[in-house]
Amino acid sequence: MASSWSGLSFVFAKESYPTLITVLAVTVLWTLWSVSGYFRHRNRLPLPPGRSGLPFIGQTVEYLVAMSTADGIRQWVQKQVDKHGPIFRFRFIGYQVVILDQPEGNKFIFQNEGTSNHIFWPSPIFNLIGSHAVPVQTGERHKLIRRYLIKYFDHNAMSRYIRGVNRNAKRHFTNHWQGKEQLVGLNMTNLYTFSTICDLAMSLEEGPLMDKILEDFHAWAKGLFCLPINLPGFQYYKALKARRVILEVVGGLLEQRRKEIAEDRVSEASQTDILNSLLTVPDGEGNLFSDPFIKENLLVLLITGFDTSGGTLAMTLYFIAKNPHVYEEILKEQKSILERKRESGTDENDLTMEDISAMKYTWNVIQETIRLHPVLLGTYRKTVTDLEYKGYYIPKGWLLSWSNQHSHYNPEYFKDPLKFDPSRWETRPAPFTYLPFGGGPHTCLGNEFGKMSMLVYIHHLVQNYSWSLVDPNYDGPFIRDPLARTPDRVSINVKQVVAS
Repeated sequence: MASSWSGLSFVFAKESYPTLITVLAVTVLWTLWSVSGYFRHRNRLPLPPGRSGLPFIGQTVEYLVAMSTADGIRQWVQKQVDKHGPIFRFRFIGYQVVILDQPEGNKFIFQNEGTSNHIFWPSPIFNLIGSHAVPVQTGERHKLIRRYLIKYFDHNAMSRYIRGVNRNAKRHFTNHWQGKEQLVGLNMTNLYTFSTICDLAMSLEEGPLMDKILEDFHAWAKGLFCLPINLPGFQYYKALKARRVILEVVGGLLEQRRKEIAEDRVSEASQTDILNSLLTVPDGEGNLFSDPFIKENLLVLLITGFDTSGGTLAMTLYFIAKNPHVYEEILKEQKSILERKRESGTDENDLTMEDISAMKYTWNVIQETIRLHPVLLGTYRKTVTDLEYKGYYIPKGWLLSWSNQHSHYNPEYFKDPLKFDPSRWETRPAPFTYLPFGGGPHTCLGNEFGKMSMLVYIHHLVQNYSWSLVDPNYDGPFIRDPLARTPDRVSINVKQVVAS
């Protein structure tokens, strides 16, 4: 028996050698890296305060947990600020990330993009977006593509799009609100914004194909901020699978359109959509875009066009329901716009960008919603040289993260910051304190389109419906997966109103 036990121990120990060697190797390498870091930096300024934590993992788990609720990241950032100060660092999926003070740090990042830092996406997110997409491009390539695409999102473009957006909004309320007594606000707003962006991008109308893409987009979006485990059953695996399906569907639409172009039978509506332009109009260097470029940029356009605006609209409906006086003020403003159109003899059903500009209070309500629950919390820039910032040393290769989670809730810039108060937007906030759409060269291209489409939606909504929360006492939590939105259980009671 003793002999058998001795032999078993020997076998066990022998089989454990690879594991022990691996553990020892990692420990030695980690120690050497830490010691070398000390000698590298001992004659320099101190590193920003914070914790590195375990190799690779760092604070990834706690950060992702905080990301699961709309208010979680604000609380997490505040906790770090209370502990380390307004400039701090943490480790996220293997990367050293520094969040700078706000608003000075945000200004520093944006004004130095392209010199001391450039846009960067951690590899799990990069793999979901794709190497050809505009958000990941840098330098001259990014400038070339942005110059090409900007014409689809400037004021002149909005003047062309608004008639179709207006038509889509009226159809949406007829098909999905009329006769209903109770709805899930998020489902309705996402359906509207997705059908609107699908029409603009690819002339794709509501139907089984659009429903399928929408389902896959939900899975894809949830993979942007989750543990990057590419194994069956995990969210990241589902997201990569959804991405492949979406690109296959978009690829099919691309081939169908290319055939229609060759046979000169593209419909009048499709001739002005973005897909048609990408297939027929060369870039600034005279080259047509590749299929991977077109598919990946349509993917990004669709996600930014629907989930950002859809989630914001759902949150706006919630805040309006919680503040009945806000509904009355919006309704008053929208009715005054119609009255002016009647007095001038213009068609009250045909909205213009002049009407959009007159929706000042309505836009203030949306801006206040975005301040409290911004769609985008921040993105990353990678340092391309060693930096010194406010007494701290930031090594080359570290990530800088601009953020709005401290400034949006800072009473120095927004009095009583947790209060929903649209009147605060009667004056402009200080520069770099309100950053719902990013900043610098990578400012969101579609923010004006999002603004216009959301205002058109509310214009028709308040004139035809009033609504209240099924649970009037609901006060959170709200969800972020990864974009802020109301949970599915936040339903609304709907009442159709008679137009006066």
